[in-house]
Amino acid sequence: MKHPDSKGNCKDLILDAAEFVVMEVGAAHMSLDVVAKKAGISKGGLLYHFPGKADLLKAMLNRMVKEFFQERENNLKNFPEGKGRFLKAGVASVLDCNARKERMRLSLLVATAEALDLLDPVRQGYKDYFDQLQASGLPFERAAVVALASDGLMFNELFKIAPFTSVQRKRIKNEMIKMIDEMESGKE
Repeated sequence: MKHPDSKGNCKDLILDAAEFVVMEVGAAHMSLDVVAKKAGISKGGLLYHFPGKADLLKAMLNRMVKEFFQERENNLKNFPEGKGRFLKAGVASVLDCNARKERMRLSLLVATAEALDLLDPVRQGYKDYFDQLQASGLPFERAAVVALASDGLMFNELFKIAPFTSVQRKRIKNEMIKMIDEMESGKE
């Protein structure tokens, strides 16, 4: 890894290294020494930006939330204008997961099991998401049910307990989009 030339780049470099380490050994087994070595900086340099493992994990979770919001913004172009566009993009962002994202989500969430305050960035992200959903103009309760259903499917898949075939999964996702279309058109 290259050495950074600014404070922001150094944080990104450390977060990239931490992500790599988490992918190799899991967040619970991540050590600051290994992350610093992978980032090509001293442990003191790492501690300057992230005073402890909890701070680093929280920053990684914050980055994951920001990536979700960016992915949702990118997904907006895949859906036509309308009240449901925001929710459709959110459903797509939650359910269109690759192996890297899935492994990171699971590893980081497992690491937070004993320190629930680490989930603060995720809590704030959820609050922001549902605030935006409420402002979308869709019937809030029905829209929340669709959003929560997509999260439920994602968590079922994350923990490898979802019993669905790929065809069933696709049909479930399409049904969620159809429900949003119905809310949008008032045919609920």
